[in-house]
Amino acid sequence: MNIQEYIESGILESYLLGVTSPAESAEVERLVEEYPALQMELMALQGTLENYALQFEQEPPATLKNRVMEALTIEQTNTENTGKQSLELPLPKESESNIKPLRTYNTWQMAASWVLLALSIAGNVWFFTNWRNSEEKVLALESQNQILAHEGQTLKANYQEEVAILRSPHVKIVPLAGQKDFPTASAVVYFDQTRESVYLSGLNLPTAPAGKQYQLWAIVDGKPVDAGMIDGNSILLKMRSFSTAAAFAISLENTGGSTTEAGPKGAIYVMGAV
Repeated sequence: MNIQEYIESGILESYLLGVTSPAESAEVERLVEEYPALQMELMALQGTLENYALQFEQEPPATLKNRVMEALTIEQTNTENTGKQSLELPLPKESESNIKPLRTYNTWQMAASWVLLALSIAGNVWFFTNWRNSEEKVLALESQNQILAHEGQTLKANYQEEVAILRSPHVKIVPLAGQKDFPTASAVVYFDQTRESVYLSGLNLPTAPAGKQYQLWAIVDGKPVDAGMIDGNSILLKMRSFSTAAAFAISLENTGGSTTEAGPKGAIYVMGAV
């Protein structure tokens, strides 16, 4: 038996309020004797309800005791004289007292009802708040999963494209070797003359200083032609298209690069013939 679920069902409160059926009452009494945890919970609930009942309890007027004693004295005198008089309480005038009948049981029930209402409202607020938080977390996770799925599809498509480029029989692999002052520098150009496409990969260059940027050049008819700025950390960078080129080179230029007319202004780091 799940004790916690049984407690949260509200059957113990209903039992204390006297609204359970005979069968339910018998079951509560049997389980309370069998499970100490239920007995402790029942006693705690009973104490809570009694405390609320005491807060609403009304004390009888102080004059009531005097009237009762007066009535008893009169009755005793009449009994001694006649032996036949019956006990009668003198009824106070409406202006003398505002005695109200004591209904401790009804007050206790009302207090208990307020307690149950407060517990119900608090429980509903708690469940609603947790439901909202859970729903927001689920939506956030779904959104994150969609973003990750989209990124994964993009990476997969790029990877498939790069693999297709590298495996194409029309692609020429052009290694770019480090020049005299930069012997450890290197890069690789993948040149597809059929599709007039140029891809750059395998960059092994020093980090460009602030205000500087690497630029790729295609040597066409003996002259360097701007092939694009090297920007990004992709494994395979797509550069400007060329149908023919005798060689490729990379120089370090000011940010934004140099024009074809001006040619490379900075040092040539790597170069390789097609």
